[in-house]
Amino acid sequence: MQSVKRSLKILGVLLLLLVSTMVGIALFNQPKALNDATATIALKNNDLAAIESSALEHLAQASTYRIVGYDGANNDSINHGNILAFHAWLRSTYPMVAKHAKWEIINQHSLLITLQGSSKQPAAMFIGHMDVVPTPDSNQWKHGPYKGSIVQDTLWARGALDDKNVVIGLMEAAERTLNMGLPIKRTLIFGFGHDEETGGKHGAAEIARHLIQNKIPVAFISDEGFGVMKGIVPGLKNQCAIIGLSEKGFASIKLKVEQLGGHSAWPNPENATAILSKGLSKLEHHQFESHLENPVRGLFSEAAPYMDFGYKVLFSNLWATAPLVKMVLQGGEKTAASIRTTHVTTILRAGNKENVVPPSAEAIVNLRLFPGHKITDAIKEINAVLDDPRIKATLYSESMEATPVSAANGDGYDQIKASIHAHFPETVVVPGLVITGTDCKNYTAVTDRMYRFVPFEFSSANLSSIHGINEYITRKQFSKGVVFYMDLFQRL
Repeated sequence: MQSVKRSLKILGVLLLLLVSTMVGIALFNQPKALNDATATIALKNNDLAAIESSALEHLAQASTYRIVGYDGANNDSINHGNILAFHAWLRSTYPMVAKHAKWEIINQHSLLITLQGSSKQPAAMFIGHMDVVPTPDSNQWKHGPYKGSIVQDTLWARGALDDKNVVIGLMEAAERTLNMGLPIKRTLIFGFGHDEETGGKHGAAEIARHLIQNKIPVAFISDEGFGVMKGIVPGLKNQCAIIGLSEKGFASIKLKVEQLGGHSAWPNPENATAILSKGLSKLEHHQFESHLENPVRGLFSEAAPYMDFGYKVLFSNLWATAPLVKMVLQGGEKTAASIRTTHVTTILRAGNKENVVPPSAEAIVNLRLFPGHKITDAIKEINAVLDDPRIKATLYSESMEATPVSAANGDGYDQIKASIHAHFPETVVVPGLVITGTDCKNYTAVTDRMYRFVPFEFSSANLSSIHGINEYITRKQFSKGVVFYMDLFQRL
């Protein structure tokens, strides 16, 4: 009895010591000033007014060009007329960029625009895409998705947030930089793909190939990604800007079973659909291992000093609290997706007649892979979970490993972070993982520094409209993004 009491007492002392240490670390983890960067350019009121009066109108005009990414479309025919018309519109709308930059058409449709700088440093590259997703639900929109309707300083249009806003924001910033006589110190390269929504193999991948073949050095790439948001990180009251350092990989796995078919009146219990259904049930109840590693670990550790105290203690001590944090994050769909490889069955195929037992059944399982988790390893784990040699697992379509994790400091990251602090006051800047796909995946051989961030403040309504109905952006949102890019160009 005495030994039990002694053990409990020691345990209590150790627990008290642990809690005291964690609280001490949290108290020591003080926030840094968030407004330590000033704007590199002082725009006059008439300059700001000019941006606000025309930039959104230009984005509205751009949105009327229907460059729609349909799966399976042929590069020789996809939106050819619309794309070339959009090229011509860009040249006429931005005459200074047309005059001073080198314009190249890559693989018939994509654009590579180069503004030569005075510095010999490798170029800073900014990428975006001209294509948008289809709108089969256009009759549900408040305003037609391709009409470019501006109502009460709000543009309602497909591409307003994904991704014509980036293309036009960059062009607006470059045009005004040249008009104002501001210096272009580092060479700026704009790469505008035409098929990002279908993987980018004809657009971004060909631009990357062109850069490599012509030995054009690129220091870093800035692409679409997270914006400035509130309520996105638990316990953080400030706005948060997440700079994506990596994006998850993707692969679709076909699971197929072939057995003897027959008449439905006397079915074999071990028929193809039954075997596949049992396997899918096992898979749906299995989750891949969770990881609290970079860049996700960096997100929470860097946000911790600005959190409410309870969360601050939790996230300042990941060395001790990581298991608990992972358990909490696994409770939400989006948060769970940020710490592990996800899988979901997206297509099922079997019979085609109601009274015939199908001789084969197949399912397509889509994977989104956490950085470091290889496709081959994921397939091995799936086979182990199924534990049934009758279910054959093979790659279904083109796949892509997760991209390498870029550095959360240095060239590119530091300048983007400084511009965020200068233009979005009291915003916490943290690294993160993009769980969807971007064109960056096609540029991994060009540079190992890729940063996914767009300078727009997003509301929850904004985010839900991306790839959905009633996509919109306000005049204030868009103008602020243009000014951000102008400032960023001067920091390079």
